[in-house]
This record gives sequence, structure tokens and C-alpha cells, in this order.
Amino acid sequence: MSEPAVTHTGKAAAPGTATGKAHVVSEVSLGQPVPRGAILVARIIRPHLAPVLARIAAVVVEEGSLLQHATTLAREFGIPAVVGLHGATTLFREGDVLEVNGDTGVVSVVRDRS
Repeated sequence: MSEPAVTHTGKAAAPGTATGKAHVVSEVSLGQPVPRGAILVARIIRPHLAPVLARIAAVVVEEGSLLQHATTLAREFGIPAVVGLHGATTLFREGDVLEVNGDTGVVSVVRDRS
């Protein structure tokens, strides 16, 4: 019998659900490669990072509100977003398989990287 998924809740910010491997960063820059289809987990997203959002499946942000840049950009790109999930960059590890529900604000660790 498999163990239940570990879940964390932030603010639902952009609708939809996505599953993918976590790409955890403390600061995102345009020069930093972000794998296509990744779930980007970051402290904050700034507007100049819009090109990065074109290749990811979802975004999880530690800081933010419903009117923050990450939520606006996620809606424009049609990807799910959860914001205000405090400590996200330490809760999730690079390579964890996450399911992001932008309708409920729940992020589940479907499978950890170990």
C-alpha cells in the first residue's frame, strides 16, 4: 500500500492542475536553465522572467498575493500557480514530483526524489 501524498497549502492564484518535477531555486534569472515541463519553485517571481514561464508546467512561490507578478504571468501563460506557500524552497527538493492545484492552492509531493 502506498503512502499518502504530503500536501502543503498556499493561496490558489492561477487555475488548473499540473504534475512535474520540482525545479527549486532561491533566485531565478534568465541565464539559469529551467527544464521544460518543470514545476518552478521560487521565493519570488519578477516580471522580466516571463520567458521562463513559457516552458514550465506550473509555479509555486513563497511570497506573493493574488495580484503579484507571478499570478498575473501564470494566468497570461495559462499555467497553474500557488503563491504565499511559506518555506516552499525548503519544503520541496529538486526532482520531487509535485502536483500543483491552482484552483485549491494545494501542492502535493506525489513522489520524493529518493
